[in-house]
Amino acid sequence: MINAESSGGLPLYLTIPAFLTGIAEAYGNRTALTWFTRKKEKLSCTYRELADRSARLCSTLCVRGLAGKRVALVGENSADWLVAFFAALSCGCAVVCTDTEQSDDTIRDMLRAADAQVVFLSSPFVSICTSLLHEPDTKVETLFLMGGGDGTDVSATMPDLLEQGYDLICTGTAPTPPAIQPDQTAEFVFTSGTTSRSKIVMLSHRAILQNVHDASVYVCLYEKVFTSLPFYHAYGLNCAVLCSLYQGAHLYINGNLKNTSRDLQLAQPDTIFAVPLLVEAIHNQFWVNVERTGKTMQLRRGMKLASVGRRFHIPLGRHLLEDVRRKAFGRMRLIICGGAHLNQDILKEFDLMGIALLQGYGITECSPLISVNCNAENRLGSVGCPLESFELSLVDGEIWVRGPAVMQGYYKDSKQTEEVLQDGWFKTGDLGYQDKDGFLYLTGRKKNLIVFKNGKKLSPEKLEALLAPLPLVKEVMVYGTANGSSTDDVKLTACIFPDPKQTEGMSSYDILSRLHYEVDQINARLPVYQQIQMITIRENEFDKTATKKIKRYDLQ
Repeated sequence: MINAESSGGLPLYLTIPAFLTGIAEAYGNRTALTWFTRKKEKLSCTYRELADRSARLCSTLCVRGLAGKRVALVGENSADWLVAFFAALSCGCAVVCTDTEQSDDTIRDMLRAADAQVVFLSSPFVSICTSLLHEPDTKVETLFLMGGGDGTDVSATMPDLLEQGYDLICTGTAPTPPAIQPDQTAEFVFTSGTTSRSKIVMLSHRAILQNVHDASVYVCLYEKVFTSLPFYHAYGLNCAVLCSLYQGAHLYINGNLKNTSRDLQLAQPDTIFAVPLLVEAIHNQFWVNVERTGKTMQLRRGMKLASVGRRFHIPLGRHLLEDVRRKAFGRMRLIICGGAHLNQDILKEFDLMGIALLQGYGITECSPLISVNCNAENRLGSVGCPLESFELSLVDGEIWVRGPAVMQGYYKDSKQTEEVLQDGWFKTGDLGYQDKDGFLYLTGRKKNLIVFKNGKKLSPEKLEALLAPLPLVKEVMVYGTANGSSTDDVKLTACIFPDPKQTEGMSSYDILSRLHYEVDQINARLPVYQQIQMITIRENEFDKTATKKIKRYDLQ
């Protein structure tokens, strides 16, 4: 099912099976996926092989009577994960994308809440999920094992399932998969849950593929793409994976965060999908390496010269910075970044070195991308222009969007669905504004707004952006602490996790004294009601979502 009348000259697929068939026909023997084993062995599969494996597994699921079931995927990023994803959707199943970074009990709760019936899992999660088979109130009936290993309660392993599917296809006995409708639910995705508990978002085939199409109109990927974003998250799956495959890119997948740096070095990509935490790590390591060469001041001067040249359209320092980029980053020319706020100085430095860092903005309920900067026009500080199929409205500063990529609703939660959907408009809960050219800028979360007795309001993100660059600060969250009997009598508090590297050898008293001094310098530039009045120190990092945003509700 293909609509050829789509803007940008790109086909608009309406179902995932049509998408898989389309990319296999378009890109054939081109390499689709590459990953590295623990021994750094390089393994790959082509577009045609990806489609063939998915077809085999689809046939097996159909002949086992599992077509149309609710299929959960519980495992780290892998080619098997994607094969199971495509196969399940091709036989009418809806896929439950399960956050494997949660506790054992939470993972089981997710499977129960989503009414999962079939579970594809990798070895580390066998013991977690087998108990569900014996619970009277759960719908889990079958476990399949991805990758290597074994399990006593596992019905079959992925190699067994693929072999069975191969025999079915070769003998002509493979059943015909059920017809898939564009508005059929494809993904059950858990929200990140930064300000509330996770909800289950239902996304249709049409919504996901409209988003993939529109994103690809705005952002053109280079040949080699790297991602370590978790597939269970809409950003990692729909943006990083599906957009890369849609454009025929060679996608390098990282399944273990401990090996991210290693795999990034082995892949040598020209494009990276990332969250700010990874970008900051790459940026920090770059400057550590520069310091080792003793050329920090020389490079700083070169960047300053290039920045001045940019304003007057003179290519000052261009050759120096191009040489630095090539030696430090190899082929890398493009980074797509989303999920949280990114320091503007980092954006500018990458830009000066010839690496386009395109910031985007999305939310799970919108499949997930709402806006993104373009290759041709990257406005630093903004999150780009809304995708072409979205209508965007600002209601009292809150961003509302409407379009085909908006979710179908929250699973089994009509009350919260009605709270956020109004006449097709989805209320994002995010605050922002647009400039005269339509570029969108984020200013904070509506739920995070701190309201004072005098009626003034403040987005804590504004203060966090000022505090984050302080040398001793690794992570920070600002919130209002009760200062009286009424809820609006608050004082601003900054909860800070100090950078262990910067504070090595310092006492708690020294750390707090230094922070108070630096915060006072910032306070001096702010109106009285925006000044930080209290600082607390954390001993551990904040709990975070899949996109590495701090879970605010855990502290407030």
